[in-house]
Amino acid sequence: MSNAPNQRGSIFSGLLLIFLGAVFLFEHFHPGFRLWHYFYRYWPLLLILWGAAKIIDHLSAQRSGEGKPPLLSGGEAALMVLVVFVFIGLGVKSWMMEKDPNLNLNVDMFSKDYSETEELPAKTLPANAQVTLTTERGDISAHTGEDAGLRVMVNKSASGPTESAAQERMKKVKVVIEQTGGGYLVHPVNQEDSEGVVGADLNVTLPPQTALWANTSHGNVNISDVAGSVTAGSSNGDIEIHKGGSDVSAKMSKGDVRITGIAGNVSVAGHGNEIEISDVKGNAAIDGDFFGPIRVRSVAGRASYHSQKADITIVGVRGRLQLDSEQIEISDVAGASKLNTHDKDIDVENVNGRLDITDTKGDIKVRYSQAPREDINIADDSGEVDITLPLNSSFEVSAVSQSGEVQSDFDDSGLKLTNENGTGRLSGKVGTGGPKIHIATSYGTIYLHKSS
Repeated sequence: MSNAPNQRGSIFSGLLLIFLGAVFLFEHFHPGFRLWHYFYRYWPLLLILWGAAKIIDHLSAQRSGEGKPPLLSGGEAALMVLVVFVFIGLGVKSWMMEKDPNLNLNVDMFSKDYSETEELPAKTLPANAQVTLTTERGDISAHTGEDAGLRVMVNKSASGPTESAAQERMKKVKVVIEQTGGGYLVHPVNQEDSEGVVGADLNVTLPPQTALWANTSHGNVNISDVAGSVTAGSSNGDIEIHKGGSDVSAKMSKGDVRITGIAGNVSVAGHGNEIEISDVKGNAAIDGDFFGPIRVRSVAGRASYHSQKADITIVGVRGRLQLDSEQIEISDVAGASKLNTHDKDIDVENVNGRLDITDTKGDIKVRYSQAPREDINIADDSGEVDITLPLNSSFEVSAVSQSGEVQSDFDDSGLKLTNENGTGRLSGKVGTGGPKIHIATSYGTIYLHKSS
């Protein structure tokens, strides 16, 4: 007869099962939430959970006299692998939904997708009316007509084991036009049922002077030729707005934004991928973390971008502003430019106004085809600074590289250049004087080139 104590079972397997159940439950009620993204950041919490479970197992075994469970059993290892594969699957699902917001990933071998189209009776609106378009799942397309009529085409879509079952689901969804205190509201009712959400695309023709607000939780928004102000939102989809006669605002969580030909101001906020803004008569502001690239062209007023890694303000973009994960490019700016960023290379060409750049861990290149007329201030850390000026330029310069050197094509008698003890310095005046150029970097070479 063996006197060895019974081995105690570990609580880790139970904790993992509870964790997996919570994940599946949360994903069911919040399918658009990026759980995989948080798992990628916080996966070490699994190790903390494992360690805490083993401490509890050890203390419980000491109190009861039972043998300690193994550090990691075969079942626990299999569960941990399952957790990893679950989050990989959630990541793939989220990526596919970003590529196609209307993609239905609910697997049912007996269901097929069906759709039907209906047109609502036209409604005459007063001048300068405000119209709101909303749908839980579906695209929104809006443009203006020549009269005062509001016309709505609805395309419903649903899945079901038979066409009649899908039609029954679509029949319960009604798109209504309601007059509210603030204008008119166009939206579906009874869009969600026990089988999920019935899609309802809205294709709307508006009176010319309408002010429009459009929002979809899962779908794209496409708006053109609206003379009034436009506010568009999508939690999971692309937004395109063209030829707007007033201010335009876009808010999103995933997807791309394209806004062109706007007579007023433009603002984009939230999170997403690509942004393209062009031909704006007013200001253009971007606020949020976007993976990019971000392209801004021809903005008469102030163009600004604010995120965790960059803070940029440019006045009068005649050329372009382009950003991606590694680089910022600016060309042909009528006014002042101010950039504060890190972990990015910067390439600037032809800024007519004052130029201020603060950067870390990136190289900076600045070029002028005409002699600069405003001050230039550049502060870099762990990067090279390369400035090219026309040979007829006049300026005062003060450049210091703390752990590097300074090289200059300008050899005027008014300049003093030294590279000693690992530090490079350039100071003095070129020509008759002019704007002040201040350059400082901690690690890297400073180049002052002369263009032909």
